[in-house]
Amino acid sequence: MRRYAKRMRSRSSVDVGDRFAAVPRVAPGSAAFDFVLSLGVSSLPDVGGDIWFFAHETDPDFLPFFREVYEGDDVTYAALLSSRDEVLEEGWFRTDLRSDEANRNRVEQVIADWPARVCRRLLAGAGRGVAAAPRRPSPRRLLEPRVLPFVSATLRSRIDMAWERLFRHPQWNVGVIGRPVGTLLSAGEDLDRQIEWLPLEDRDGFFADPFGVARDGRLQILCEYFGYREGRGRICTLDYSSGRFTKDLEPAIDLPLHMSYPFLLERAGELYCVPETSGANEVAAFLSTDFPRGWSKAAVLVERFAGLDPTVFEHEGRWWLMCTEKGPREDVELWIWHAADLLGPWEPHARNPVKSDVRGVRPGGPPFVHDGALYRPAQDCSRTYGWRLAIQRVNALTPVEFDEEEASIIEASPHSPFPRGRHTLSPVGDVVLVDGRRDVFVWAAFRAFLRIWARDLARKASRG
Repeated sequence: MRRYAKRMRSRSSVDVGDRFAAVPRVAPGSAAFDFVLSLGVSSLPDVGGDIWFFAHETDPDFLPFFREVYEGDDVTYAALLSSRDEVLEEGWFRTDLRSDEANRNRVEQVIADWPARVCRRLLAGAGRGVAAAPRRPSPRRLLEPRVLPFVSATLRSRIDMAWERLFRHPQWNVGVIGRPVGTLLSAGEDLDRQIEWLPLEDRDGFFADPFGVARDGRLQILCEYFGYREGRGRICTLDYSSGRFTKDLEPAIDLPLHMSYPFLLERAGELYCVPETSGANEVAAFLSTDFPRGWSKAAVLVERFAGLDPTVFEHEGRWWLMCTEKGPREDVELWIWHAADLLGPWEPHARNPVKSDVRGVRPGGPPFVHDGALYRPAQDCSRTYGWRLAIQRVNALTPVEFDEEEASIIEASPHSPFPRGRHTLSPVGDVVLVDGRRDVFVWAAFRAFLRIWARDLARKASRG
């Protein structure tokens, strides 16, 4: 196995001296540079100045980010360090168990941006290092690694993934917990026994991302309804009163694109919805004209940004918008904007993206205040998308600062009718809306996957 790792480091050597013929040289020890970025792994150069370098937790005799795949870890850690013993940036990523190469590529696509990100942060006056108290990783050695167990484990991961995509399709549902959200921070009992789930018997679609408003003695809920045949979500409305769902599904907001996460908020007596409309490449607010079915577009809050799960709230005299960006980093990087008024103009946070951590970045519902502290529901996607909720305590939130720490975990019980995930927690008065996931076989989803698979094969054949 060690010979395999050394072979994979480099298959050939290439002389690139002519490519750097016109690049200016700086003498070691001079004051002509702010830092040196070292890409070596054995030792740091003696340049007489600040050196930035990447670090990870893999045995140095192996390829970077290999150990996590070999040992089957949920997450892979990486950091950008300084020779001044600072952690300039750090992140946790979902481990791609299909191969060490796929895992390495997933991490390196993100961390390659980190040196430029730190430079932008310095120029904006937002400080050097990460806000949270960092840790410097110590490489963990692999004891007697073997090729056959590694190959069999990665093969099993690929088979498991193919099986789930073909025959096990996620079906989400919404429910109500009859207790205040603050009590969930220390709840030790099985919360699933307290959830009143929406009756869900067919396999035509699913419900997710519930948000609500208490009016006229009943709870009116906006949520996503995803139809498997349509292949996209739309915003619908439900009613809940006297401990049960009392009204059939009705459409609320239906645009000709995928919609989800209908985030509700009030401003100056008006009700707004900020749904996920990443297909429009923007984050927009809709004003209620006849709740829950009448809406008009009030403003575009962030242009040219495919925001996922946009969460908008007021805190200490300013409005804040948090979301992730659709794409390969959608579960890893948190983005923040702020404004003096809900309708803008909105300014980006000086540290954007402010955090890289698949264990608790993607928003999972409205932030709330409990005992004077601000808490933010977030999704822990380290094992799979929407695996569980990680409630974050926000310690610092200003235009140039952001710091939070995990305060509580809410996950599904294996005995729940929806045991595979939790990814939205939405307080409304003294109750909390939640959603849960189970896996079922859906013919429409199966056929859709086969169409995608056939299309990808055709593309590869045309390229070949």
